[in-house]
Amino acid sequence: MGKQKYILNNTYGINGIEKISLKEIMKIFSVPEEIEMKLSDDKITISIDLIYKGLKIYYSLSYFVENLTKPETQFLTFCMEKLYLNNRESIKVGDEIKTVLPKIRKYLKRNNKNIKFDYEEDRFFGEYLFDDGNIHIFFEKFGNKKVMDDIMISLPYEDILPENKEILVEISKIMEIKTKIDELFGEKYKRVD
Repeated sequence: MGKQKYILNNTYGINGIEKISLKEIMKIFSVPEEIEMKLSDDKITISIDLIYKGLKIYYSLSYFVENLTKPETQFLTFCMEKLYLNNRESIKVGDEIKTVLPKIRKYLKRNNKNIKFDYEEDRFFGEYLFDDGNIHIFFEKFGNKKVMDDIMISLPYEDILPENKEILVEISKIMEIKTKIDELFGEKYKRVD
């Protein structure tokens, strides 16, 4: 795969991906350079990280606490080094926050989105959350200078509903992997605290 350009959608997500679908991700971004899969200690969450050059995609599938065989919700976040807000204008890791914020506000206004944001800062780091947390900008402080060090774009979480057959097919494949992991590390390797 050549140099990929990551463009923020007018609604949610990037590069035309507006709904959570691993199949759609593979179609648009191809096979990742690396895949990391984690199962939480309590077996409630499966996390799959798809790693590409300049892009990481974090997918999580959460199960009902009372029924670990039934998925409840799924989440998807894109983390990239450079993000295009349109075909020409971009923000990238290393940009000063004072140049990034006006570009994001302009994007939000252009797409009739709320320009209000949440903001947190400590002595060394900080973050801005725009668009109900779907656009997440992290920065590091160097004296009076604030430099962007991460860009995350999240899709709204999705409940796993029985009528969404296409998603259930994708999830059934993930659940097969989870079952094999459970079998491999089942009772024999049960954690003792």
